[in-house]
Amino acid sequence: MKLQTGATQVALRTSQLMRAGSNIRGGRTAVSEPAWYKVVLANPPTHQLLPKLRKLKEYVEVARAQPEVNTRTGMYTTRIKAKFNTRAGHLYKLSKIEYPEDKIRRLFYTNHPWEMARPRNMIENSGRSVADCDWSNMRQPTLRLSGENVVQRTLWLASQPAYMKEHGKDWYEAYKQARLEFYRLRIDENAKQQVAAEEAIMNGAVFGPSSIEHGVAVEQKVIDKYIDIAKKATELKAQRRAGAQTEAEEPSSA
Repeated sequence: MKLQTGATQVALRTSQLMRAGSNIRGGRTAVSEPAWYKVVLANPPTHQLLPKLRKLKEYVEVARAQPEVNTRTGMYTTRIKAKFNTRAGHLYKLSKIEYPEDKIRRLFYTNHPWEMARPRNMIENSGRSVADCDWSNMRQPTLRLSGENVVQRTLWLASQPAYMKEHGKDWYEAYKQARLEFYRLRIDENAKQQVAAEEAIMNGAVFGPSSIEHGVAVEQKVIDKYIDIAKKATELKAQRRAGAQTEAEEPSSA
């Protein structure tokens, strides 16, 4: 498909159509002068709407490089593969926007899927609850411990001059340290919750069924209902089979 640039050359195309129509016998024009024609001529487009090829410089450098030798066959590679798609539809495709914290967040929740099941507060006052925190410490008094603490702590550790001097732009070592700190805080949090629950029971508190126990009870009711339906259907099927067998035996006995 050929790329169309007529949107920026609308005045030129209109002039050509008007000039072609003036040669018709009788002086009639196929295209009359539109109201916007002189305005566009006085104020032509100042930029080209056609997007530039992405990574064109890299592709040219690869094409000018020396041919490579195929290690398997021992022959020279004579055809340079394009580093990107040059089709017209691909040129208008938006580039993928991805931030460093996206990779850290994806890695953490892939290895810790149950962290996604914890209740979270979706209401924020300013939208900068994470940015306004001091991530020199994993524990934040205004935020509940979650995977986002690991992400922001990793970014803070990876941005320190001493870390960058030793590891460069590799954030995985910082992620390992932040993950270890997260484990310690989660263990401490679970221990405090368990101790608080035991103290409440000792003082006479009575806790109802948990959300999991409630869900199991509701599911069991549905299972019991289907068991009753299956029993009734089995009994009815057995009665019909016995009745059909009795009807088949009566003519033979007569």
